[in-house]
Amino acid sequence: MLARSRESRKSVRRWMRRDAHVMFEGHEQPIRCVVHDISNGGARLSFTAPFAVLPRTFTLVLFKDSVQRDCELVWMDRSAIGVKFISQWFGTKSPDRVSAFESPRAGGPRGPKSIA
Repeated sequence: MLARSRESRKSVRRWMRRDAHVMFEGHEQPIRCVVHDISNGGARLSFTAPFAVLPRTFTLVLFKDSVQRDCELVWMDRSAIGVKFISQWFGTKSPDRVSAFESPRAGGPRGPKSIA
C-alpha cells in the first residue's frame, strides 16, 4: 500500500534538515521527527523511534516557528515517510510572517524561509 513510488510531486522540493514533531489524537506525547524536504504539497520525514504507531492523518509542527500543518501519510520505507498536506499552515506564526511561506513561482505555501 504505502511503498514509495517514482517522483510525482507537482511543486518544487526544498531540501533541509529541520526538527519537528507530529501530534495526533489518542497519543499524548508528540513524536519527534526531522523534515528532510518539503514542497507545496507535502514533505519527507524521518523518525528516531519506530513510526509504526502513526495514524493515516496527523499534524506536523515545526519547532522554530510553531507553525502546523495537517498531513496524510502517502508512503513509507525503512527510514522515512512521505506525507501530503491536507491543510494550510496554521498555529502561532503571525499573519505578517505568513507571506514568507508563499512561493513567488508556485504561489503557495512552501515553508518558512529558514528551512532551506
